Amino acid sequence: MSHTEEFLAHFGVKGMKWGKKKNPASTDSARSTDVRAVVKTKGVHTVSNKDLQDAINRMNLEQQFKRLSVNERPAVTRFVASTMLEIGKREVQVAAGKKIAKTVAKAVA
Repeated sequence: MSHTEEFLAHFGVKGMKWGKKKNPASTDSARSTDVRAVVKTKGVHTVSNKDLQDAINRMNLEQQFKRLSVNERPAVTRFVASTMLEIGKREVQVAAGKKIAKTVAKAVA
């Protein structure tokens, strides 16, 4: 056997980490994504009732999961997030009020 016949060939996915398996989407998720793509490009009338119902059920389940998983965060995290949201809203209102007042003052003058 010559040295030219012995080599290491790599058949993996570029950038994939050693020992990690790809996590393919479930068939429900993939089908729902496909239905959304078809509806977006060709319209709702091109999709069967069953496919549309399956996609809607999947989207509802995802929304419910997100809504329920918010409550799993610690109380402190929820408090800080809501406080930061309120402060951000207040700052935006103040900035918008100043901009409007400035615009009105220019219009009156």
